[in-house]
Amino acid sequence: MTGVLHVQTRSYPLHYTAPQDTPDAVDVPGHGRVRAVPGTLGSLAYNPEALTELDLTGVITAKVNLPGVEIVGCRARVLDAGSVLVSYALRHDADLRAMPVHELDALDARVNNTLRDADTPILAAVLAAAVESGLISDLVLRPDRVLGGAESPMDRRSVRYNCHFVTEDPPWACDPRFAELVTGPKCRILLSYTYAWDADPDLPLAEVLTMMEPTDIATAQQSLLIGAVLGGRRILVDLAREDPKMADVHAFRNFLDRVWSDYHYLDTYRIESGQQHRVAYMAARQCIGLDDTESRADKLLGYVGNSLVAASSHRAEALDQRLNRVASALAVVASAAFVLDATVFLLSQQSLIARVTVVPSLVGLIAIGLIALILPRSARRTAKPKAKGARAPRPRAVARQRRRSATPAAVPPAHAKLREPEGAEAVREEKV
Repeated sequence: MTGVLHVQTRSYPLHYTAPQDTPDAVDVPGHGRVRAVPGTLGSLAYNPEALTELDLTGVITAKVNLPGVEIVGCRARVLDAGSVLVSYALRHDADLRAMPVHELDALDARVNNTLRDADTPILAAVLAAAVESGLISDLVLRPDRVLGGAESPMDRRSVRYNCHFVTEDPPWACDPRFAELVTGPKCRILLSYTYAWDADPDLPLAEVLTMMEPTDIATAQQSLLIGAVLGGRRILVDLAREDPKMADVHAFRNFLDRVWSDYHYLDTYRIESGQQHRVAYMAARQCIGLDDTESRADKLLGYVGNSLVAASSHRAEALDQRLNRVASALAVVASAAFVLDATVFLLSQQSLIARVTVVPSLVGLIAIGLIALILPRSARRTAKPKAKGARAPRPRAVARQRRRSATPAAVPPAHAKLREPEGAEAVREEKV
């Protein structure tokens, strides 16, 4: 193993209420007991914030095996602000110091994908056990996610993660795009979400995680926003397909309230953290574009809210129309009952033939009225027969139209002498 500690920290955007009393352990079915230890965010300088740390090393190493990689430790830190940070400490057989940055990035991506594929069912079981034991209460997931369902309660795309390399005097250069950012004496930005730390790789894991807290908190905020954006996009797709399953305005509103509450709770880190940690936090925000993500999420979620309100209004209007038809039908039934009673009373002295003729006629009229009221307007429109073709115009009308459209003859001037047609003079002499 080389003198480089490789740490991956994922941020799972969960919205919950942290417990007042931390249980000693959590029983995970099929994986044994996981010890829970209360702790604090060590990078805060003014107001301490409690958290609960779960040691998942034994659970993970029993199920996950990476060739050429040793899993030194795995910790899950349950924050008060609706985020769970899962950190892996790894050591590689390969010499990471000799690798360029792009090879480090490719190696980190392969390890991350392998770990995610292997630990997804384990972490889902740990989450369900944490809810069952009371470690996490009032859990609010995205409206399209269900705890304990066939699908994972967390959308993999919403889980952002940081890559850290801890070694003394890191040999890698800073990314030139972020060369002007001030990151503090120990932190160096290699790529977006990728950091090098000038520290002893043999430090206790708790101290290493405390050193990385500023960048991990910024990524936790990013995960919260991305999870909300993905949920909003899913709802827009369902609304476009006119699928009523995801059009629950109250559930989405509750989800958004928890998202923004947890996001701004984490945002107080810029005020409560120490000076050196705060510098790294502000640099990480700019590196991952957190402010731009917040602006785009605010616009999209506002549009989703307006679309949900419009869809809800449309459904309410359709419901009102159906209720109005039902009320009209009830009125027709009540009136028909009165008319039938009156008819039977008046025809009581009449013959059987008259009663048989009148009463069914009234019942038929009532049935036609009920069908006209209850049947939706669109169904009545489609049920109508096609209109017959227009009749051909009459010959007189055609001749009249032609005379109107004909060009009138030219009128001669008043002083012009009219020439009589040939033979007109002979005719006049004969008449004389």
